[in-house]
Amino acid sequence: KPTLSLDGQAIVRIVQAQEQERQALANKLHDGPAQSLTNFILQAEVCQRLFDRDPDRASQELVNLKAAASQSFQKVRDFIFDLRPMMLDDLGLIPTLRRYAENFEQKSEAKLQFNVVGEERRMAKHTEVMMFRSVQSLLSICRDQLNAKTIRVMIDVGSETIKAVVEDDGQGFDIEAVSNPSLGDPRVQGLNALIERIEVVGGKLDIYSEEGSGSRFQLVLPIFEDEEPDLDYN
Repeated sequence: KPTLSLDGQAIVRIVQAQEQERQALANKLHDGPAQSLTNFILQAEVCQRLFDRDPDRASQELVNLKAAASQSFQKVRDFIFDLRPMMLDDLGLIPTLRRYAENFEQKSEAKLQFNVVGEERRMAKHTEVMMFRSVQSLLSICRDQLNAKTIRVMIDVGSETIKAVVEDDGQGFDIEAVSNPSLGDPRVQGLNALIERIEVVGGKLDIYSEEGSGSRFQLVLPIFEDEEPDLDYN
């Protein structure tokens, strides 16, 4: 039987992770904006039928429709920010992470502590995107999969590297499940692909965890400021 090389297996896992992200995006679009638009159409039809028979009720339905539209608009803005925050291009990594941390805490039951050490400065776009996406993924894992109630994020901007430490008080997990996906722990699905994406740009993700004792993720990326790196894929 034909077999894939280690590089080929890594590419397959990255593609699978990308497809999972696309599926999650499709589900969010279906359950969020698409469902809201359907409800708006139904409410508008109700208002149309009520205008002649019960103007007062029609007016109230319009008020309800406006309130629902405002809520949906805010959800779409949050959705777009999670998907691709425009301020990442405009203001850079640290302000974007700070805003994301604020929104994350407001929308969840977990308490989030966010601190920055070092000089806040712009970096190569791929460095900023990779760090933002990595922290975003780790926060989601801590909250949604590990049931953390308190999460601490520390960003350390050095002269040649940028480090992010994400710690939580969640249920923890057996780190063997990360290197051995056959164990089938759904809580850490996607970590392998995240590790591989980080390594492609010369970074490293260290994971410390055990069942019932919380988790600690330490991510280090090289800083490229003025030009994109010359990546060697061979």
